[in-house]
Amino acid sequence: MSVSRVPTSLRSWMSAVSEIARAVNAAEPLEAVLTRVAQQACGLVGFEFCAVMVADAAREHLRVAGWYGLSAEYVALVSDGGSLLIDPSGPDLDTPAARAFREGRTVAVADVGVAPNFGRLRRLAPAQGYQALLAAPLRGSSEVVGVIVGYSVSAREFEAAERELIELLAEQVALATETARLRTAQQDVISELSLVNDELQRGRAVLEWAERQHHELMRLVLEEVGLAGLVTALAAALGASVTVEDAAGRVLACAPELGYCPPPDAAARRRRPARDALGAQDAPGRRYSVALVPIVAAAGPIVAGVPGAGPSEVAWAAPVVLGGELVGRLWVSAPPAAPEPVQLRVVERFALVVALELLQQRHLVEVHRQLSGDLLGDLFRADGPARPRALLDRASALGHDLSRPHVVALLTLDGPLPPAPPLPELIRAAAEPGPRPLSGLYDGGYVLLLPAEPDPGDALRRVLSQVAQAVSPHTTPTLVAGPVAGDLADYARAYRVARGAAALRRASHPGGLVDVRELGLSALLLETGAPDALRRFARNLLRTVVAHEQRRGGDLLVTLRTWLATGCSTAAAAEVLVVHPNTVSYRLGRIEQLVGRSLRDAEVRLELQLALTVREIVRLDQTG
Repeated sequence: MSVSRVPTSLRSWMSAVSEIARAVNAAEPLEAVLTRVAQQACGLVGFEFCAVMVADAAREHLRVAGWYGLSAEYVALVSDGGSLLIDPSGPDLDTPAARAFREGRTVAVADVGVAPNFGRLRRLAPAQGYQALLAAPLRGSSEVVGVIVGYSVSAREFEAAERELIELLAEQVALATETARLRTAQQDVISELSLVNDELQRGRAVLEWAERQHHELMRLVLEEVGLAGLVTALAAALGASVTVEDAAGRVLACAPELGYCPPPDAAARRRRPARDALGAQDAPGRRYSVALVPIVAAAGPIVAGVPGAGPSEVAWAAPVVLGGELVGRLWVSAPPAAPEPVQLRVVERFALVVALELLQQRHLVEVHRQLSGDLLGDLFRADGPARPRALLDRASALGHDLSRPHVVALLTLDGPLPPAPPLPELIRAAAEPGPRPLSGLYDGGYVLLLPAEPDPGDALRRVLSQVAQAVSPHTTPTLVAGPVAGDLADYARAYRVARGAAALRRASHPGGLVDVRELGLSALLLETGAPDALRRFARNLLRTVVAHEQRRGGDLLVTLRTWLATGCSTAAAAEVLVVHPNTVSYRLGRIEQLVGRSLRDAEVRLELQLALTVREIVRLDQTG
């Protein structure tokens, strides 16, 4: 099958992802969602039939949970208890789907007639009439939960593009399955709210409050107000400050705007009272429970329930859990009174809805990251973009107009990396209030494309500052502002220049902002030169001048740089340097004596310009 038969357009892919997301958001039954996925797989990859299979509770068999194009007889046949054993006794009972599940990798069978390792195909394949199949595992948050299998009626080899598409679909299926599970858990929690009336017999006012919060939470979920809307509503209901943090302690949302009280800081949480309260959430049965966290005062710990410990001196912390993993916390600080049991239950339910919101955000960020990376890969092709119009449309769908001139910047990190630094989110946030950059991971570095107008210099400096604060003190970020790409054909060259400048800086003194936007012919050297050769070239040419400046001073290098920048005009250079033209002429003559070459020679001037450029980029020390 040729690559042209694989429909890889962004519109087709985004339409498929949107349809799956709509089905999940509409709370359709999981079987209906998986049937939609099977149909999308046939349309996107070109299969005649497709099935989505999930493991049973004992993880002994795979069962067909959604399918497209398969006959009812075939579905009944594979539903036979012995047909899809996950761990069969031998190859005569094995299937590609079972192997993909066991090994957690994509399995392709180009011709079922010559597949001796999958004996069950001899019975299954003729029943449906397929000759080739492709099976990809569905990876849940902690383990493989099933497989997606595409079938072809003719024998053929599956290409890398087809494998990649079915694996991307498998990721979508796994996310849909996880989201459906969370929605089921959410519905179970909502159902439990009806039992609150039996638990709260102490007063009608408390019961009415709980009912109002229940309806408010339902309204917020249906209106999809996001994290900001959730914390604002909870803060108003409790009359307290509410904060949502991620697992690293970064604030994702907080309320109210006026009178906000932050949760305990990192130092307070490390002290024993708070540490013990938060640690108790790991005990069996308390994974989703709210902890009452005593805030440690300067004179010592405050113990809840003793005289002097007011309600504002105890914070409430609800864990936000996804797939058994702690991904954040919901904090309630400065509450007006000690918590009622019903209040804690409401906070727990808000934390579950926050978990669902974070899962949706993760999914959107991951999709955006993958699409941005694919776009950059096509944009930086050495032979130029293959389909320029399609490339512009893909960028436009991500919110970027690449027909306008853009600066190509490259961010690299040297040293130990922190666990999963949220660099794409940091980059987008740091660029505000200016245009949002198109950013993505490419060839080991983070590429940023920013409109050339207005000047993105301040935005790049903010990005570098925030990244430096986010990574380890032992990690050094280097940010290169590369040339301006005026059209699609310029992006690959601009990236190579930025990459060359980054290699030069990192090979000697990594770190800082390197601006090579206006290099002219010097960019050719960065685009093709090796870092070591460039540093030797600059040192050898300028060694005598640098040594003279160390011994006697004289500002020879700054004079040479200014003279070259002003078009080799002695008068213009003197005006910039605020010296007499004779002083400039004297210094230039001294440079000619030191390098042993005439500045009247255009080739000599070009070599000196290149050497000064390399010296500035790599930040050569004063010894040259």
